Amino acid sequence: MDWDEFYRNADYDRCIYLRGEAMVDYLERFLERFGPFDRIASVGCGPGGVLFALASRYPDTEFHGIDLSEQVVADNRERAAERGLENLTFAVDALPDLGTDERFDLVYSAATLFFVPDTAEAVADLYDHVADGGYLVINYPDPECPARFDQWLEGRRREAFDLVLAGENVLSTADIRECCGSEPRDYWQAVDATDDESFLVAETPMVYLEK
Repeated sequence: MDWDEFYRNADYDRCIYLRGEAMVDYLERFLERFGPFDRIASVGCGPGGVLFALASRYPDTEFHGIDLSEQVVADNRERAAERGLENLTFAVDALPDLGTDERFDLVYSAATLFFVPDTAEAVADLYDHVADGGYLVINYPDPECPARFDQWLEGRRREAFDLVLAGENVLSTADIRECCGSEPRDYWQAVDATDDESFLVAETPMVYLEK
């Protein structure tokens, strides 16, 4: 998948992942319940809908967006400058091995591990970038996800999810527990997500881990 090409042709208002505004509200609820957080990173941030919304609501918190696409990072930097969000920065980097030694109070990665070849290594690396006492929040394809996606995609954008469809990058709760040495807990339950949200799919769990 050529992400630079994808973002050059994308309508950012339409490609915010996972019902953008709902995800903002749920993450804000997590911040209020588990914070305070001084430094937050979103890995695989894409157009940064969650980051832009929360950076304006929490001006004293540092927000850092990380994505492998130079195009979307450049666009995000421009938009952050236009909006005067001095607490919001962006960098080009990619999983499964981020090239930074920085640590964050919260590392958040949604709708990203589906496109990463070695998800166990990526999760371990994400957890390494969590400061002591901080949290990792991720969602991921579980072992039942390939069958679900095979039915759901119906020819749409299948090439973007070839790793999932082949079952090459699925994870179980036990895998996450083993690679992080911490117990994954249900993020949706922690933020009181309603059962009627369309993105609450059992095959794509969202969990948080404390460090």
